[in-house]
Amino acid sequence: MIPSLFGEGAVTRNLRGALDELSATHKTIADRVANARQSSNNSDFQGALNNSLNKEDTLANDMASLADTEMRYEATAKLLAKSYADLRTAITDHG
Repeated sequence: MIPSLFGEGAVTRNLRGALDELSATHKTIADRVANARQSSNNSDFQGALNNSLNKEDTLANDMASLADTEMRYEATAKLLAKSYADLRTAITDHG
C-alpha cells in the first residue's frame, strides 16, 4: 500500500473516517428519535401530554440533526467516490 495515497493523513483515509463517524452519529440520533417515539406511545395521556411539551423541541432538534448528518454523509460519500475515481484515472492514464 502506498502510504501517501492511503496512509495517515491521506484524503481517502480521512473521508472514510468521516463516513464512519457520521454513520455512528446518525445511528445515535435515530435511536434517540425511536426511543422518544416509543416512550410517547407507552405512557398515559396526561404523562404523554406533559412529556410532549418538553420533548417536542428535543425531537425537532434531533430530526434537524438527523437531516444534517444525512446530508453531510452523502456529501462525504460523493467526495470519497470522486477521490477514488481520480485515483483510478491517474493509474489508468499514467500506468
